[in-house]
Amino acid sequence: MRVFHSLLATCPLATPLMKILLIDDDIDLINGIEATLQSAGYETALTYTAEDGVRAVMTEQPDLILLDVMIPEMGGWTACKLIRKITAVPIIFLTALGNVENIVKGLEMGADDYMVKPFVEAEFLARIYAHLRRQTAVKNEDEDGRLVFGDDELIIDTTNHSVAVNKQNCTLSPREFELLTALATNAGTVLTVSDLTSRAWGNRYGKSGNLKTYIHYLRKKIEADPATPRWILTIRGIGYRFADK
Repeated sequence: MRVFHSLLATCPLATPLMKILLIDDDIDLINGIEATLQSAGYETALTYTAEDGVRAVMTEQPDLILLDVMIPEMGGWTACKLIRKITAVPIIFLTALGNVENIVKGLEMGADDYMVKPFVEAEFLARIYAHLRRQTAVKNEDEDGRLVFGDDELIIDTTNHSVAVNKQNCTLSPREFELLTALATNAGTVLTVSDLTSRAWGNRYGKSGNLKTYIHYLRKKIEADPATPRWILTIRGIGYRFADK
């Protein structure tokens, strides 16, 4: 993988001592990725099998994990599920399997993102930086523990169960509030329909068939233009993503 000089001029550099674990059996690719990451200021750790990768999560304590899907012996899907039981750090799948079904499967397994090979280095580093930025900061929280977006344009107070849009109180039903909180606390991360429903309501309200209706209700209440939403974004064929700024 080549790193262009213009890339490092436009992409933010890593925070010092941030460590990224690579789990991939393609030696040429993983060495290229390592060079790219080190040039951007990251520390790296390399493993070539899923089993070694899972063990390295415990010994290396990485800040982010890059995981190949087609990796021996147990495979990336199983490795992701095991890793997610160990740590909540961001996991990005790197794979040639680019159809929607595989992307959905990866996200449902617990991954935070999914990049299809070959990928552009600028986008690759930008996504890593975005996930690490969210991982190292308390997500959009102010000193009172509220979720704040924009220039105080949207404020979600999870303690008092209140929402303010442009400093005006916004009345939500309990279910709408739970859904908004689930979206906002995962800002910037794509959530599948089933994952979002589970995070918002668990198993209390059955299947996710009504999610689209509640998204519609929320957009009408918090978006300036529900037809062109700023906050709750649809990721077609996959689910939804809440804008992180």
